[in-house]
Amino acid sequence: MPVPDITYFGEKPEGGGIKYGEVRQITDEQRKLVILKGRIDTLLVGQIDQLSLTNEGGIRKVYSPFPLTVLTLLSIETLGHIINDIDKIKDENDYEQSKIIVTPVYQLMDKNLSYKPSKEFYKSFELLHGKDDKKSIKKYSDVIHKYQRNTFNHGYQSRGVFLTEETSQAITIDEESGCLYINPYSFWELFKATKEKVFDQILNKKNKDWRQNALNYFQRLLE
Repeated sequence: MPVPDITYFGEKPEGGGIKYGEVRQITDEQRKLVILKGRIDTLLVGQIDQLSLTNEGGIRKVYSPFPLTVLTLLSIETLGHIINDIDKIKDENDYEQSKIIVTPVYQLMDKNLSYKPSKEFYKSFELLHGKDDKKSIKKYSDVIHKYQRNTFNHGYQSRGVFLTEETSQAITIDEESGCLYINPYSFWELFKATKEKVFDQILNKKNKDWRQNALNYFQRLLE
């Protein structure tokens, strides 16, 4: 059942909210994409960003590193749904659809996540988890997806990717220990910067595939 016309959809760039009924009347592709970005900026980024803010003394207004990380992972998957050909992914893959959806976003955030883990990492990873998981861990980003995103969502525990504020780097690969470390706040900021770059490509017609997939995503929201 479609979302009712009277339901709030997001914010217009010129100010003010827009409802689903108004959105369904839009025929111009560029306007659709601008409204889509407004929705993402308002309902996703704008609200989650509250967990990352500090007061004048530099103290976090709400200290919630775990929830912020969970919501960053949700945001990454949302951006993946925007830039990927979801119908093609579903048609060609019976399993691990969510991993396929998020992988391109991780690679945009940090190219090191696209690399195959080293032999040292695999060896340490096996000692840490007590099993050889090379078949499902083909890229460093797979570690985040399976051993943080999945374990967070299904038990609120990270098992292969750990949170730290001891480094300002968003993502640290520890080859010797066989795990990854994430700074929740830098990770969130890195996502926001990546999202802006992606929408720049979409809105300025620099990536035709992303633009079409974003339009498809927009249409799915209305169905």
